[in-house]
Amino acid sequence: MTDKPLPSPTFCLLPWVHLSTRPDGSMRVCCTANASSVGPTNDKDHGGMVGVLKDDEGKPNNLNVSDFETAWNSKYMRNVRKQMLNGEKPPSCIKCYKEEAAGHKSKRNWETNYWGKRVDIDKLVSQTTDDGEVPPELAYIDLRFGTKCQLACVMCSPHDSSGWIKDHAAMIKKVTNKTLEETMQWQDKGSTNGSSYNWHKQNPTFWKQFNEQIPNMQQLYFAGGESLIIEEHYEILEECIRQGHAPNLELRYNSNGVEWRDDLFELWSHFKLVRFHYSVDSIGAMNDYIRYPSTWSRQQEVFHILDKETTDNVEITVACAVQALNIYYLPDFLKWKLEQGFTKVNMWPFAAGGLDTHFVYHPAHLNVKVLPAWFKAECRAKYQRFYPWWEKNWQLGIPSWYKDKVTYDMWRNEAYGIQRLEGMLQFMESEDWSVRLPEMKQFVELCDQQRGLSFSETFPEMKEIFNGI
Repeated sequence: MTDKPLPSPTFCLLPWVHLSTRPDGSMRVCCTANASSVGPTNDKDHGGMVGVLKDDEGKPNNLNVSDFETAWNSKYMRNVRKQMLNGEKPPSCIKCYKEEAAGHKSKRNWETNYWGKRVDIDKLVSQTTDDGEVPPELAYIDLRFGTKCQLACVMCSPHDSSGWIKDHAAMIKKVTNKTLEETMQWQDKGSTNGSSYNWHKQNPTFWKQFNEQIPNMQQLYFAGGESLIIEEHYEILEECIRQGHAPNLELRYNSNGVEWRDDLFELWSHFKLVRFHYSVDSIGAMNDYIRYPSTWSRQQEVFHILDKETTDNVEITVACAVQALNIYYLPDFLKWKLEQGFTKVNMWPFAAGGLDTHFVYHPAHLNVKVLPAWFKAECRAKYQRFYPWWEKNWQLGIPSWYKDKVTYDMWRNEAYGIQRLEGMLQFMESEDWSVRLPEMKQFVELCDQQRGLSFSETFPEMKEIFNGI
């Protein structure tokens, strides 16, 4: 990870620099922490509450009833820090440790390496009290302002996208698989158990604390819903510019890129750096199925706009949600991307021309581990056929002005390249979750019925995975 030894083998920098929100106002250790309880079967004891911050009474720290400075040194966060310093693995973080054990670089790896170059780890640890408390100065905040979104991506839900509400209401009535019914449970938007998808409109304390934290911040991360159509996102950018701190701030996004306000690129130009993770998971009809109801023609158009019309302080990467529906086809997507002649989309030195990937954990029936063993073998065989082509064409991921600075060996050893793909396959093969295949089968059948789609026509190589179910 970093050049310096870490305080312990289980250490992650995020609990010392970062806080993450959910669209319903709940707060988390990080954006992937509450996926740690997901497994081959539903975890009745923990469910999605692992990784969600709780107050001293065990109730969720939610921005409708709490504030993020209180959550920052809540008992939950203090315990996570103490466990990490003691070399223990907090339950909220098991997801990362499992990915690493399978040979895949986790969010813990990437983020600790990134922030280890920007903060003083020794200083942060020395400021940590025996009880796990640290000064309330946040360098990195993940903001998710409600569920407003134009899309209803197949791996999403009404918890994260308003676009899912109509389809969910129709589909849930037809579910007969009990595990799927439990997975798809959702209480209608509004206020439940202290949560609200309008928390950002109802909590003036948050805005006061946030504005006071701006001078401490190094990075703001926006995700959804869809941040580019949420007005509060633009208000924050304008406030950072007004305070004069924009030149010191990095922005990060996960966005579907379907639409944005006309002045977005001008606002971005005021900031130190903008890392725009463009959420695309496949090409052609597969894109239209997975990121429903987006169209591949619009996605291609956005690729070229982002690549050609954004200012030099903007980095563009493809944020690919790796799941059961696309892992077989990712070499095709990667080949398409490399052949486009982009000048900044996942180009060297960032990502080695590859993809910025993360695994789908919710819903669990779309996790790559669900696939049957024979199809996992087919996936590996396809990647083995793809590697020679990429090795032959490795310079496609390097812009012309950088080609004389990069050797083949440098590219081949880059963690975002073939190593990244191999790590994905190893993670897929590390466990057998095929007990969830009946759940997946009914889910795609319901999606097909509701949306007028066809799983077997869109993913023909996969149509036999449900044989015998």
